[in-house]
Amino acid sequence: MNVNHPDNFLKIRLGKDRYEYFSKGILSTSLHSIGMDSKLIFEIASNVEHVVSEASETIGKEKLVQIITSEIENADPKLAERYSVFEGEQIYKPIIVLLAGVPGIGKSTIASQLSQRLEISHIIGTDMIRQVLRQTISSKLIPELHSSSYEAYKMLKPKINPILRQSIVGYEEQSRHVIVGVESAIQTALYSRENSIIEGVHLAPNMLNPTILAEAHVILILLYLEEEEEHKRRIQARGTEVEFRKSDRYIDAFSEIRNIQTYLVEEATKAKIPIIETSESGDALRKILDKVWERIVMLDKQEKKAEKKKKKTKASD
Repeated sequence: MNVNHPDNFLKIRLGKDRYEYFSKGILSTSLHSIGMDSKLIFEIASNVEHVVSEASETIGKEKLVQIITSEIENADPKLAERYSVFEGEQIYKPIIVLLAGVPGIGKSTIASQLSQRLEISHIIGTDMIRQVLRQTISSKLIPELHSSSYEAYKMLKPKINPILRQSIVGYEEQSRHVIVGVESAIQTALYSRENSIIEGVHLAPNMLNPTILAEAHVILILLYLEEEEEHKRRIQARGTEVEFRKSDRYIDAFSEIRNIQTYLVEEATKAKIPIIETSESGDALRKILDKVWERIVMLDKQEKKAEKKKKKTKASD
């Protein structure tokens, strides 16, 4: 017997004469997306496979979802709620996650991991937006745009009052220009209902339009790295990357980078923005997932309620 032949797999009925095959791998990916840990994923997937294999007749898709939800419910009701939303029609869309933080703390890595977990393919870096602006705006017109965020103060004219933190003022001036492109990207994602992740140093809470921050579909999270030595070590590790990200530039400006981080933490605290420490990337990712899923579930409930009200109003007309 050919055990790899599809007819020997566990069939799931989609409709009349329409079937798909149960896959522990696909189920595991879905459970991974809702923030479930690996041990529980294996346990749930194995339990579901056993129930499906023991069924006296072919199980339908809707019944399968019920079985999976019930298994998750027994382990963690909060995760069961997330799974119901994940398997639904994604009425909550879009969710736009903004990850702020200075260079060298793991933003790009975490953004990539988050995109895989949430199955979000649209990722934008504010450095990319800045680069586009540099191509269209002359350095003579806005010199601070043509520098690193932590060295922008060197390009300002006239010179800044020395009693101020020069690196912060330069950072703010550069961010004011970049944030215009960021807000445009957010508005586009909202209009097209496209789940997106935007990461970068320019996402200061006090720079973003308050109307955008108040938008339920937008969630801003500040990432930071507390230990200076760990931060320096990570920056030095970037030296193996492409030329423009050589670590020497960052190490030379390390105090300015740390000043900007302190400033971002201060502003995020004032604005009551979630702040997550990244020394343990796995722990940071879990906390971010919890924040994002909390918002997704809330949005789903709100929009389903609005849809129900809309249908009720139509029926009474």
